[in-house]
Amino acid sequence: MQLNEKEKKILAAIKLNPYISQQQLADEIGLSRSSVANLISGLIKKDYLIGKAYVLAEKKPVVCIGAANIDRRYLLNEPLTMRITNDVKERFSVGGCARNVAENLGRLGIESTLLSVVGNDSYWQSIKEHSEQFMDISQVDTIEDELTGVFVEVLNPKGAIEFSLTDMAIYQYMTPEWLNKHLALLKEAEYLVADLNLPKETLEFLISFKLANQIPLILISVSAPKMKNLPANLEGVDLFIVKYDESAAFFERPVHTKEEMEEVALKWLEFGLKSVAVTKNDEQVILKTDKKKSYHYINKDNASKRYNWGLNEAGCAGIIYAYKKKKSTNERLLFGVMNAYQTSKTLRLIRSNLTANQLEKEVSLFLKIEKNKTDKNKQIPNRLSKTE
Repeated sequence: MQLNEKEKKILAAIKLNPYISQQQLADEIGLSRSSVANLISGLIKKDYLIGKAYVLAEKKPVVCIGAANIDRRYLLNEPLTMRITNDVKERFSVGGCARNVAENLGRLGIESTLLSVVGNDSYWQSIKEHSEQFMDISQVDTIEDELTGVFVEVLNPKGAIEFSLTDMAIYQYMTPEWLNKHLALLKEAEYLVADLNLPKETLEFLISFKLANQIPLILISVSAPKMKNLPANLEGVDLFIVKYDESAAFFERPVHTKEEMEEVALKWLEFGLKSVAVTKNDEQVILKTDKKKSYHYINKDNASKRYNWGLNEAGCAGIIYAYKKKKSTNERLLFGVMNAYQTSKTLRLIRSNLTANQLEKEVSLFLKIEKNKTDKNKQIPNRLSKTE
C-alpha cells in the first residue's frame, strides 16, 4: 500500500532508531503523540511494522471508554408544529460522551486513549479524521455490518429540548468480553473514564477491575433512560458525574434547588461512591465526598438557564487536569466548573479555544475577581465555597 508523507517520515525515523519512543517521534516530526500512535497503528495494519522494538514505556494515558458517535442538533426557528415541515438550523458535530472527554483532555495536553466501537461507515471516518489529532484512536474497534452511533436532538427557539432520537444499538457490543480483550491497555491507564452507554454488566466488570488494580475510575451519566445501566453497587468508584434531572428520574423525586441537589448527592453516596458531582447546566454544581466534605458552586450572575450540551464532559476533563496538577479538591472542582462554563458560552460540544494555558488564565482571572469582591465587601460570600 502507498504511504503518505507523514507515514514515510515515521517509518524513516524508526529505521534509524527502532527503539525511538512515540513522544520522540512526535517531537521530531512535529505531530501530537496521539497522531503518531494512530499513524503507527496504520503502519502495522499495512504490514510495514510488526509492532515490537519501538513500543516503549511512555506516559500513562487516561483511557476513555464508551460512546463515539455523530451528533445532529436541530434548532427550530419557530415553535414546533407537528405533521408539517419546520424550518431549523442544523448543528452537525462529532460527539459521544467518552470521545468528548478524550478530546477535552487532548486539548489540555493530556494523553488520552479512546476505547469504543463503531461501524465501518462514513460517520466513523468523520469521527476518525476529527479525533485523531487529539487522542489515540487505535483501540477503537470496527463492527462490520453495524452503524456508528447517532444522536439527534430537536430544540425549540428558547433552546429547550422538544425531543431526541438515538441509534446506538452498536454499543451492545461493548460487553465484558470485549473489554477483557483490552486489559493490557486498562492496566496501563493513569485514569479510567466510562460513560453509561456501557451495558450494566460491563460497568460492573470495570468496577471490579478498578478495585483489583486500584486505578482511579470516573463514571459519567449520559441520559435519564441510560441510568438503567448503572450498577447497584458503586463501591470504589472515585467520582460519579450526574445531572440533576437524571438524578430526579432515578430517585423519582424533584431536584431543582441547592437543598434538593445536596439531598440527592447524599443519596448517591449511599451506593458506595467516593465522591459525586450533581450538576445543573451552567447554573450550579454540588460535589460531596464520602468524607462528609461538601463543595458548592453557584453561577449567580451569568447563568444562561438554557439546556447546554457537553458540560459534564468538559467538567470531567477540567477535574482530571487539576488532579494531575496536584490541585486541592476545591481547585479541582473550580477547574471543572470553569471549563464547563466556558464551553456553555460557545454553544458547542467542545470549545475550540481550549488549552491548558487558556484554562489556567480563566481560573486565575476568576479567583482575582472573587478576591477583589471579597476585599470590597466582606459580607459577599465566595461563589465557590466549602463546608465541612
